[in-house]
Amino acid sequence: MREDEANRGVGVDRRNLLKSAVLATGGALTGATSATAHPTTTRQGPTVEAPAPGGRHGKALAGALARIAAYADAHRRGYGLPALTVVCIGPDGYMAKVRTGHANVDSQAHLRSDHLFQIGSISKSFVAMCIHQLAAEGRLALTDDIRAALPGVALPPEPPISLAQLLEHSAGLPDNSPLYPRTPDGLLWSAFPPGSAWSYSNTGYDMLGKVVERLDGTLLAVSLKRRIFDRLGMDGARGEIVAADRPHYPMSYSPRDAAVDSRPGGALAPAAWVNVTFGAGCVAATSEDMAKWLRYLAAAGQGHGAPLLPDDRARAFTAPGIAAPGWSTAGARYGAGLAHVTVEGRTLLHHTGGMVSYSSSMHVDPAAGVGCFASTSSGGQDYRPRDLTAYACALLRSAVVPEPGLSPRPAKVATAPPAVRVLPGASGGAVPAELAALAGRYENDDPWTGALTIEARADGLYIDGQVPLELKPEGYWVARGVPGTERIWFPHLVGGKAQVMNLSGVDFIRRDI
Repeated sequence: MREDEANRGVGVDRRNLLKSAVLATGGALTGATSATAHPTTTRQGPTVEAPAPGGRHGKALAGALARIAAYADAHRRGYGLPALTVVCIGPDGYMAKVRTGHANVDSQAHLRSDHLFQIGSISKSFVAMCIHQLAAEGRLALTDDIRAALPGVALPPEPPISLAQLLEHSAGLPDNSPLYPRTPDGLLWSAFPPGSAWSYSNTGYDMLGKVVERLDGTLLAVSLKRRIFDRLGMDGARGEIVAADRPHYPMSYSPRDAAVDSRPGGALAPAAWVNVTFGAGCVAATSEDMAKWLRYLAAAGQGHGAPLLPDDRARAFTAPGIAAPGWSTAGARYGAGLAHVTVEGRTLLHHTGGMVSYSSSMHVDPAAGVGCFASTSSGGQDYRPRDLTAYACALLRSAVVPEPGLSPRPAKVATAPPAVRVLPGASGGAVPAELAALAGRYENDDPWTGALTIEARADGLYIDGQVPLELKPEGYWVARGVPGTERIWFPHLVGGKAQVMNLSGVDFIRRDI
């Protein structure tokens, strides 16, 4: 049972931007999936908190939950995850929690239900809700140009970019550029006519968060609390990820060596703490908080907007939006911070989230009134628990809406083979000197970003030996054969070698090792 997204890295995670661009167009990176497991050192089995079987669906839901718990534990062990938290919802107020692993691998501390998890890009649905609320209040229109809604934004005067296009990722903006990028003209760009295509952009949601702050006259975290958390009773949720709250989180982990461990099952080490306050991924929540959001989304998907929106606005908020071929293999669409995907023949609301040291997923089936959220306290390994939440949704639906012949099956737990370290330099025959001058290892010390290797071959430049680049007449490089949402410049050469690589407004310093 697999939802099979092509763009595996969708989330706030800023790594592998150009690799994701290639995957989004149906390309593939070298290296087949392997079934080799990398078991974690934690041995705690799953903890399940659920109502006693009862009611018309009680026995069926209990059976579904047992299968969900077993699959969650298989994910945790097979992918070497330190901890995994899961929450499921169903009709008549049903809520069940599953936890597996430890809050601290070394101390073997128990994972608690009140631990906060960073939900990554699932935050976008909350920011989108604020924008829709402001529209319902008559304080903005979704057709407004971002330049009018956010004066001073670093965009050229044309083409117009509407708030609706930012909400659905059709603005053509780069994925992870700063709002004020280090580019030759200091401006962002639109790589295609807005509204004509789909390309995921955290930068766009950063702008939308700033719009909320401007119109509400307060921090985004305050708006999220007042507008959503307080109204839904999400008492533990935070609209900002800050060090003062660190004791409320489990210990989190990231790749021990980003060059070789940034794949499912790679070795992990305790992660650096990173404060996050921007709209693309600033929310943290407990599993019970997320159950309340799942329940609201299920109701909104049925056209019931209270207590956050009028019913007509709820229908607009959960409308399918634009075709998003970069998200899944067939038929996916993207609206207001929500992907609409087909799983087991049903359309589900969905999103994933990737942070420096957390990875999350949710699926909601509004028609059946079921949903699942899962998050793990590790990140940076191209892993999201999407297979788990999709499978859970299908099992829950089969428990409350039995369908003859339907027997949900989980996707195989399988990790990627070890990465091959790519050494910078020139290879593959006669390499033009102007290309050899750009080859090297480039690093950025931001934990979001890490390092990239530029390899020069006779036929051009490659990112990490895998993603081919092409030079545009304007002087920047893009991934070959995809829209130029991400752009690369090499602004400084010393001694015949490039010293800086600028990726979409962010500088990487040459550090050949």
